[in-house]
Amino acid sequence: VFAENILERAQQDQQMFLIGSASLSTIPLFTTTAAATAAAAAAVTTASPVPTSRPHSPYFTRRPPGTTRRPASSRRTTTTQAPPTKTLRSTSAPPTTTGRPKTQKPCHSNPCLNGGTCENDGDDFSCKCLAGRGGAVCEKCEPYFIPSFGGQSFLAFPTMSAYHTVRIAMEFRASEMNGLLLYNGQMKKKDFISLALVNSRVELKFNTGSGTGTVISEVQISQGRWHQLVVTRSRRIGMLSVDGEPHVQGESPHGTDGLNLDTPLFIGGVTDDLKERTGVTVGLVGCIRMLDINNRMLNIQEANGDSLFGVGVGECGNNPCQPNPCKNGAECQVKEAEMFHCKCSNAFWGPTCADLHDPCEHSKCHQTSQCKALPEGGYKCECPMGREGKHCERGNVLQLASFFFSVGDSYLELKGLHLYGHDLRMMLVLMANDSNGLIFYNGQKSDGKGDFISLSLSNGYLEFRYDLGKGPAIIRSRDQMQLKVWNTIKLERSLRKGEIRLNEKATSGESPNKHTDLNLKESLFVGGAPDYSKLARVAALTEGFKGTIQKIMLMSTPILREENALNSSNVALFHGHPCFQEPCQNGGRCHPELDGYDCSCPNGFSGDKCQNTIHEKSAGETEAIAFDGRTFIEYHNAVTRSEKALLVNKFELSVRTEATQGLLLWSGKGVERSDYIALAIVDGHVQMTYDLGSKAVVLRSSVRVDTNRWIRIKASRALRDGSLQVGNEAPVTGSSPLRATQLDTDGALWLGGLEVLGVARRLPKAYSTGFVGCIKDVVVDGVDVHLVEDALNSPKILHCSTAK
Repeated sequence: VFAENILERAQQDQQMFLIGSASLSTIPLFTTTAAATAAAAAAVTTASPVPTSRPHSPYFTRRPPGTTRRPASSRRTTTTQAPPTKTLRSTSAPPTTTGRPKTQKPCHSNPCLNGGTCENDGDDFSCKCLAGRGGAVCEKCEPYFIPSFGGQSFLAFPTMSAYHTVRIAMEFRASEMNGLLLYNGQMKKKDFISLALVNSRVELKFNTGSGTGTVISEVQISQGRWHQLVVTRSRRIGMLSVDGEPHVQGESPHGTDGLNLDTPLFIGGVTDDLKERTGVTVGLVGCIRMLDINNRMLNIQEANGDSLFGVGVGECGNNPCQPNPCKNGAECQVKEAEMFHCKCSNAFWGPTCADLHDPCEHSKCHQTSQCKALPEGGYKCECPMGREGKHCERGNVLQLASFFFSVGDSYLELKGLHLYGHDLRMMLVLMANDSNGLIFYNGQKSDGKGDFISLSLSNGYLEFRYDLGKGPAIIRSRDQMQLKVWNTIKLERSLRKGEIRLNEKATSGESPNKHTDLNLKESLFVGGAPDYSKLARVAALTEGFKGTIQKIMLMSTPILREENALNSSNVALFHGHPCFQEPCQNGGRCHPELDGYDCSCPNGFSGDKCQNTIHEKSAGETEAIAFDGRTFIEYHNAVTRSEKALLVNKFELSVRTEATQGLLLWSGKGVERSDYIALAIVDGHVQMTYDLGSKAVVLRSSVRVDTNRWIRIKASRALRDGSLQVGNEAPVTGSSPLRATQLDTDGALWLGGLEVLGVARRLPKAYSTGFVGCIKDVVVDGVDVHLVEDALNSPKILHCSTAK
């Protein structure tokens, strides 16, 4: 007996909400190799040795001289090559002019790399590099053990604890007798404490809100010699000792005596916005080899150090002009720390004067790409979204899953995480080829300040950072991440608390007190960023990720999708995964799972590779049960027996419906505020929900099922991790909050709804609405369910046609 008329009447009785939904295509699998970004050949004459400018001190740190070199070129090309038609959309419009207009400043092309800041100087430019970077355009990685400062440099550390008392010890040497040693202040009010060299003497200043107290050492500082400095402050009294001299004492005016600090602690200098408040016009020209705050020695080294960020810092004693890196007779000029400047002679071009002419003038870069001159000579082509190859000559064909490969100067710009101010969960699958680099970043502002959230690799360790406005949380993975293998990373943030899991090994932390909301307004950058100088300084990001990103899930939803992409540069197809060989047959879709894959098969096919044909049974040979919104059927939750506690759930079923709301499946304790797992149709989409006792997880499919056609649903849970797949879509995954991993139940499994619908009162309306439609081919934990014979209750059961 068929029940099509019963279903039709029930569907008319049920309120329906039809919301249009388009299927979502994904960005293709991306890869590249080092050869893809190699410099094009360019004529370079033999370099001849020239004298280098000699610094003022034996450890080569001084203020930078003026610059006269012509800028490195960076321009779009205007070839007439047409792109292939079947490619990703490129967001970079072709140019209308050739070359760089003469009116543009040299910094217009953003020649500085790795977060370096470009400074115009007439027709020339110079780069101010982030700490640990050096070279003509910040292209070199320059680790330091004893940091040197060049007058415009600084390192920043977390804010000192100094309200009533503080002790500061430092060892330094200087080549110039004026300069800032240390500063920590209050951003919007008067409080601060500072140490500076003023006319060869150390000067301590502090203000607790009622005026500035000043203490000046009696010992004079000697140029190039190491000195020891000890400062103590108790309320309004400050004491200072240099090289063991008797303490010199002073005090601030009467009034308040607590020191309120909220800026980072700076050594060697400060950021530009704080310079006026220090009362010193220049930073330290010299080195600092020891810093102790409140009897805790800070690690001031570049590798795994305590610093938050810095600018213009290199290794004490290094001279970047020896041996001379400039070519073709150019003069090398020492700048801050590891930075140098090449003063080109005659008609030579580029950061190191390696090219006889502008290498981008006649480049082979595709018209949509951007040409950049390289420090070592030659050029490279930066490919926009949808193009790849040495000259960006190939289009990325829309055919594969969400992968891309980043080469250090690549990035993918996506829509920002603006809606996740309180809570956020992310899961990433990636393979790194290098132990440093930005994995993702999203900020509030583009001026180096404000809230942000980031994930990066630092010397092999994962760093999960976020700043809610009162300083960053810095959460490092317990172990170093293994290179050149697939790794699974899970991030969680709830208010101030955060956690990172690398291959299921967890580390937790939290941000400073008070603020709990994350305010983000900018785009989400994956794999790198177009300009690191615009990122929050305390994110400490200077270079891009080198490797392959397979998957990023945000609150259980994949975000590496074309409709989320705003822009990209130098991302390319990754050919090294089995999915690239299209193993799924008969139109099946390949979904990467670490180094393996899973095939989503179209209707009529099954098997690991969709290689088997399914012969549809006739209506008399199969069970397809009709549900009218009042038909609720009970089974054992393990089909042949009941289980009270489950670590794993696996469900498969086929449904046909026109309903937009309705409960498909439920297993739990049958009382309010208890564990459960459920499948329901909500606004025409399948939704999986489970709660293990802490907080519900909701996984939502993007495929509409209210089409009156059969569609297959696969849902599973293993401990805290859940997965939902409808039809041929990529599985939607998620994870429940920490703690519980077990589902406690009363042993029952319900199809079509619940006899006591009150248990679903705390869930959306759809969960308290009976299902209207047809269900067949139900499999629970790998066991086929005989829908009639295995039923524990005896409702009136009608059958559906298996057609369509």
